[in-house]
Amino acid sequence: MADKRGDESLAAVVLAGGQARRLGGVDKPGITIGGRTLVSLVVDAAADAGASRVVIVGPARPGLTAHGATIEVAREHPPGGGPVPALRAGLRLVTESWLLLLAADAPFLRACHLRTLLLAARSAGHAVLADDHDRPQWLC
Repeated sequence: MADKRGDESLAAVVLAGGQARRLGGVDKPGITIGGRTLVSLVVDAAADAGASRVVIVGPARPGLTAHGATIEVAREHPPGGGPVPALRAGLRLVTESWLLLLAADAPFLRACHLRTLLLAARSAGHAVLADDHDRPQWLC
């Protein structure tokens, strides 16, 4: 939320440390679609939506860049411990007034979706995207 100074700074925490049990342990955020990894697509969406800092929670991703955003890496304890320890680890690095909490496996997420979410959040104080069946998607 904006503080008393009207700070609109934005960070994103991208959860990218899951165990991918349903994929036989494959590094899901590292899966490539159209020449891009899933995590790189999410990072670009966050940066293009205005995030000045993107915290990747999970293993280091050498070569990952974001247009106009700083990328930092955090590890949850224990590694692969789930979304709550991952969120805790990511939040330790966030100082911005606004936060996007994102899963690393959302290849169709775009900056326009996040900008719409932010517009709603800044009006109501918070917001969450919902799927086609009106179920909240907490990691977006």
